[in-house]
Order: sequence, then C-alpha cells, then structure tokens
Amino acid sequence: MPTELLYFDDTYLFAGAATVLGVTCSSETTDDPDLAKALSKAQHAVILDQTLFYPQGGGQPTDVGTISSNNAVFSVKHVFSYNSVVYHLGEFSEGEFSTGDSVVLSVDEAVRRQNAKCHSGGHTIFSLIKDSQWPMVEKKGHHFTDGAYVEFTGIMPDEIDKDKFQAMVDKVISDNVEVTAYTKEDGLRYVKVGDFVENPCGGTHIKSTGELGKLVIRKIARRKGQNLTKISYTV
Repeated sequence: MPTELLYFDDTYLFAGAATVLGVTCSSETTDDPDLAKALSKAQHAVILDQTLFYPQGGGQPTDVGTISSNNAVFSVKHVFSYNSVVYHLGEFSEGEFSTGDSVVLSVDEAVRRQNAKCHSGGHTIFSLIKDSQWPMVEKKGHHFTDGAYVEFTGIMPDEIDKDKFQAMVDKVISDNVEVTAYTKEDGLRYVKVGDFVENPCGGTHIKSTGELGKLVIRKIARRKGQNLTKISYTV
C-alpha cells in the first residue's frame, strides 16, 4: 500500500496523525540491496498509512523527528522510500508500536525549514539559468546545507562572473516572488519560482523567495573539458 505524502500539500505542516501499518526490524532480510542498506542504518523501520516526513531523495536530505503513541516514542533518524512505501528509520526510546496503533507525527521544524530553503535556493538557480537561454541543461542538484550545489551540462558564459550571477540571484530574492508546488494531470509534481519555467520536483519548498534571506554563490566552476558547470551556494 503506497504511503500518502502529506508534505506534498503543505511544507509547513510539522505535526499530524497516522496509523501504524507495520514495524520492521533491521535484522530482517530482504532481496533488495537498496532496502537492505537503508534498514541496516537503524534498529527499526516504521511504516505508516500517511506521513509528514520527507524521505531522502531528489537531492534533498531526510526529515527527522518523532512518532509517538500513548505508550511508545520512536525517534526518526532517517526516512527512505521504496516502491512508494515510506520507511521511517530509527529507534524506540520508550515502548513499541503495534499494527493499527494511532500515532502522532512531529517533524523537526528547524531542519525542515532549512532543507526547504536550501532546495528552493537550488531551484532559484535552475530557474535563472533556464530563463537566460544559455546553452546549459540542469544535470544534478545537491540541496544539502553542508555543500549545496547544482550542476549543468554546458558552460556558463565567461562574461557572467560570480558577482554578476549573485546580483541576478539577489534580484529574485528581493522581488520576493512566489514559489508554488502542484501536481499536474500527468501525475508529476512540479515546482515553479515566480514566472520562471516549472521544474519536476517532489521535495519541500518555501512559499516565496524572500524567505531565503540571503543565498550566497560560493563558486562557479567551469569544467570545459567535461562540458560541465557547477555552481556552489549556501543559504
């Protein structure tokens, strides 16, 4: 049964309810190496009918927090999605859950907000590059607070140095344009920064670019031998 993803509707929803569908021990075996690797990171994995927790992926780190019932508390250390089922990895500090238990979800608000800012910062850069019509195509985004960057196939024009691109970013932030997320008829979820071109994305995002405060372009690396441009940033 696929896990319903409540964070799709509201990045700023930090608490909610769910029903336990199962609890898996890390010692249990599985034929899938990716799932086995994820399960090995914690003592237990909790499966719910719906979740507020973002599973690591798409260049964005996992949410953390707690899941609790009347007689048990579970610390969520890592979240992983496999075949549309979300596994909440961690350990019990008190009691244990049983299938069918009603539980309360609590996402670490500070971590969620920072991850959303970092991800939206990357999309702001993507959007500016697309709008510029430079011969660059987005390749990869790494939206982790420690070492965030976006990569493009193609080379940013030499006349656009770090200061000039920083000014472009600053303008989008000062304009405080809306950041919207929506699911289209094709079933894919998209994120759009202001009037820029939309991008497919399943992550969490801020509501407007003004929430970024300051996005600093740390470095623009042009690797001409690889036909690659890497833009490193912090928020």
